[in-house]
Amino acid sequence: MNFPLLILLAVPFLTAPVVYPLRRTPLAAPFAAGVAAALVGFLWLAPWPLTVARPDQSTLGAPLVLLGRTLRLTETDRWILSMLWGCAAPMFLTAWPFRFERRLYPIGLAAGGLWTIGLLLRPISLGTFFIGSAALLLALTLLGEGHGMEGATQYLIATSLGFLAWVTAAWATEQAILNPGQPLWTTLTIVWIGMALVLWLGVWPAYRWVVLLFAEGAPVGAAFTVFLLNYGTWFWLLAWAQEFPWLTQLPGWGVGLQMIGVLMMLSSAVLALAERGWGVIGGYTWLASSGISWLALGLGTIEGVHLSTWTLGIRVVALLGLAFGLAAHRRMSGSTESGRIPLDQGPWVIALLLGSGMALIDVPPFAGFAARWAFTRLILSSHPVLALALIGSVGLLGWALLRELLAFSKESAPLRPMPRSVVWFGIAWWIAEVILLFAGPWLGLQLEALARAWVRASSL
Repeated sequence: MNFPLLILLAVPFLTAPVVYPLRRTPLAAPFAAGVAAALVGFLWLAPWPLTVARPDQSTLGAPLVLLGRTLRLTETDRWILSMLWGCAAPMFLTAWPFRFERRLYPIGLAAGGLWTIGLLLRPISLGTFFIGSAALLLALTLLGEGHGMEGATQYLIATSLGFLAWVTAAWATEQAILNPGQPLWTTLTIVWIGMALVLWLGVWPAYRWVVLLFAEGAPVGAAFTVFLLNYGTWFWLLAWAQEFPWLTQLPGWGVGLQMIGVLMMLSSAVLALAERGWGVIGGYTWLASSGISWLALGLGTIEGVHLSTWTLGIRVVALLGLAFGLAAHRRMSGSTESGRIPLDQGPWVIALLLGSGMALIDVPPFAGFAARWAFTRLILSSHPVLALALIGSVGLLGWALLRELLAFSKESAPLRPMPRSVVWFGIAWWIAEVILLFAGPWLGLQLEALARAWVRASSL
């Protein structure tokens, strides 16, 4: 029995009911964040003796068999789970000043636990049910007090349909293995995986749920939802590539991922020009920045996948700033409606909203600029038009952010005082961005193991 792995799986579910009664107290946020950070430390400090399960895959510790099913922790899985739980910890801390974010602590722990089981469980068809359950559970984090329900409803619809697409893709994959030489099943597998990605990632024309979550939902809950769904799906796709290496060798695999990235990036940049409000523009900015990661992933090279994993890590800080700024904006205005906060009444709120938006679109001096510049140079010779589109999308989104900052102030209800927590969070956020600017190259080197795992899975 692999007891360290059993502890890793059990802790999120055991601590979720403990943090639930604490959600109305100041202890909930540090407790949930401490559990997430402890899981990261446990992943690296626990004894994981290397065990060779089969010639093409080694596991950390013996495989764990539960109810006749096998769970394996590989070196790649350790990096994946470390990133997921490591990013979840600051998100739990970000939610503490806002009453309507209290559901995030127990639900976030339970959803992360389900995602962990889904990533490690084999065969992949069974893991699909845990991944889908985690995605559906996140809908409960979006039900903020006094906020609209359209975004949560559309998210629930998109996630449910995406879950059905993943289940169907798993069935088609098994049929392809049982019926070798029949291209119908491999084609259906690619089609259903593509449909699942479109629905879960908010690819055009299924993008509205992402924008509405940022526009009207509980901001930190929305940020945690898009974070886990986007990052988790990236890693979930890696699990598919590891179990079914022939998928990544199909002609439409890389092209499909590139098309998803292009649609997310360009459509978001163009559509943002027609919208008003920090929440809506922030949602489009997140979609565009996520599209860059998927476009780089679709190249299938060490450099492209490396840049994709790098941008996954550094954009969490920008997402945190966007979520906290939106939550503070709504607390001051008392509404989710679009409205302007004068610079003299909420300087740190404006600094968070504008700074996080600029960090998401990778403009200097933020750390993402180095990744976007490197990626533009990477594709300049092979896709010059697309390289120009990468640069142009920054201009479109930047103009949308600047226009919102300079928007004419309409008559509105008096604003509440700016929360004191915004000052301290804003200082910490800008310090974190400066540190990330210098730590980015080191972080990229540490994540190179994920890039090599992707390419290795493609060549098996």
